[in-house]
Amino acid sequence: MATVIKKFRERYQDMKLYQIGDKYPDDDSKRVQYLVEQGYLSKEADPEPEDKPRRRKKGVTDDGDSDD
Repeated sequence: MATVIKKFRERYQDMKLYQIGDKYPDDDSKRVQYLVEQGYLSKEADPEPEDKPRRRKKGVTDDGDSDD
């Protein structure tokens, strides 16, 4: 999905009003690309989850792995 960055009315959806922050369906990739080029949409890749270090309980100093 693309995100609206400038409000506009979509002529191909019965003049539906899209506000800033709304999600625009990407059913028609040519239309989405056109609206991105015109400055109405931002096409961003979905952010991938970050690899966060696992939290440990208080007082635990090792990870439980018994690699001696």
